[in-house]
Amino acid sequence: MPPTTPRLIERTFAIAAAALWIGAHAARTSVDGIAAVVDGTPILLSEVEEFRQALGAQRPGFAALPPAEQRTTAVERLIDEKVLLAKARQDTTIKVSEQDASTRADEMFARAAEQQGGEKQLELALRQTAGMSLGQFKARLVEQMRDQMMRQKLQMKFVGDVEPSQLQVQDFFRAYADSMPVQKDGVRLSHIQWRVKANAKIDATARAKAEGLIARLDRGESFADLAKSQSEDFSSKDGGDLGYTKRGTLDPDFERGAFALDAGDYTPRPVRTRYGYHIIRVTSKKDNEIRTAHILVKVVPSTEDIARARAFLDSVRLTLKSSADFATAARALSEDKKTREQGGDLGWFQKDQLDPSYKDAVDSLAEGAIGGPLLLGDSWHLFRVDHKAAERKLSLEEDYAQVAAFAKEWLVTQKLGGLVKKWREHVHVENRLAQFRNSEATSGE
Repeated sequence: MPPTTPRLIERTFAIAAAALWIGAHAARTSVDGIAAVVDGTPILLSEVEEFRQALGAQRPGFAALPPAEQRTTAVERLIDEKVLLAKARQDTTIKVSEQDASTRADEMFARAAEQQGGEKQLELALRQTAGMSLGQFKARLVEQMRDQMMRQKLQMKFVGDVEPSQLQVQDFFRAYADSMPVQKDGVRLSHIQWRVKANAKIDATARAKAEGLIARLDRGESFADLAKSQSEDFSSKDGGDLGYTKRGTLDPDFERGAFALDAGDYTPRPVRTRYGYHIIRVTSKKDNEIRTAHILVKVVPSTEDIARARAFLDSVRLTLKSSADFATAARALSEDKKTREQGGDLGWFQKDQLDPSYKDAVDSLAEGAIGGPLLLGDSWHLFRVDHKAAERKLSLEEDYAQVAAFAKEWLVTQKLGGLVKKWREHVHVENRLAQFRNSEATSGE
């Protein structure tokens, strides 16, 4: 089976957080104990059990292994996770705000409630199987999301955004095709994305405000102080500091403006991105990394702008009579650069893993049908259901993006694995799992 990478672990925790607590937390009272200690932080045997079950649900090949081998693998992966987290906490350039962690946790909570049929059903399931309240569950999710985001930032800093070549994806698929998960209740979607643009007056007002802030900087005011009082970004409380990032990881327009600066300089003119106008300051550079701070003046469309964009996309929808029409319109109009050239093809998804907003939009659509415009973030979308399947195996042709994601995880493991091994030498790690093997054998597993 494909190796379980740190990034895959994070995604598994994010997707399966609710299922872990509802389906496996009851085991905590019966298998309580410390499986390992990393830098003074214990890993409970119940955590190993939860993670083992999550991996089994995600990977049929893993589920077929003997329980003892599953636990050995699971505890080693969790130790690696704790080592990564310890390293991230030691790095003063890596920060995660409470607001960001809470926002991500809210998204996971909404997904968990949706999967259980509502908050009342979720609360009942939590109390029956785990003896916990919704408040306790939310707190656990916030903790998980904070740790996950810390590890993601550490990975981005030391590994960057790895992109496998087509040949690497093909080689990966040939090696691990038999271990790919079977997709159940699958749906293949295409979409057209049309971003809502603010009208010229709103745009000009935001630009003028940003230019006024640059004038204040030119007169000697502190960048950090202005960011704290004027920036409309979560980083404002940190003086606009965004930490270190590698080339290729920032918004392209933001990055072009940033990398053109010398350390200590700020942009002489506002930089426009889809989010608004940025005043960017480079605090330091090293090799292919850059540390930036920014002041963001958002450009927020009016309700009339939103309605106008919806009306336009709805008028496009009425002209689409076939899959060929949809693909042609996507190539001409869609603002999703990743799917535009493929006629808007998003690929296959398992319905219960779709974001609730997507799921609600396509759940009632028949094969070949196009839903009405749906507002997601700053864009309206048209979704078309191209195909449906009760069960299917992943293929390189139809699931290239998903296979490429698995290949990407594997490549990240190769790069990050050596670093984790080195970091483990400087962190106290005590694996106590062997102490529980006799009791496991006695249980008859």
